Amino acid sequence: MKRLIYLPVFSLIFAFLVISCQKKEAFKKELTSGGYKAVITSDQPPHVGINVWKIKIYGPDGKLLTGAKVSVNGYMPPMPGMPEMSFDYPVEDKGSYYESKVNLSMGGTWQITIKAEKGNEKVKFQFGFNL
Repeated sequence: MKRLIYLPVFSLIFAFLVISCQKKEAFKKELTSGGYKAVITSDQPPHVGINVWKIKIYGPDGKLLTGAKVSVNGYMPPMPGMPEMSFDYPVEDKGSYYESKVNLSMGGTWQITIKAEKGNEKVKFQFGFNL
C-alpha cells in the first residue's frame, strides 16, 4: 500500500525537476529597414546583466552583409530621480554574424539601435522593449 502512495509523489517530484531544468526560451528579433533585414538571436531572453546577441544583417538582395562596421547602442530615457542612460556595446565580427555583449544594467524600457556601414551602404535598425 505504501508503494502506491510513493509512486504519485515520486512522479510529481520528477516532473517538477524536468520542468525546472529546461532551458529558458531563446530570444529572436527580426527587424527591417530600407530593404535590409537584421536578425538578432540569443540563447536566453533579455535579462538584467550581460546578454550575448548574435546579429545577422541581410542586404536588399537577401545576402549576408559581411565585413561591415556594426554598432549597438542601448538607451533608457530619464525617469523621475534618474538621468538618461546610453551605452555603446562592443561588437565583434564573427564572419557570418556579428556578436555583441549587451549589458542591460537594470529593468525598465530599453531602446536599442543597431547601425551597419559598409562602403556607401548605411542602415539603422531600432526597437524597444520592457525588461
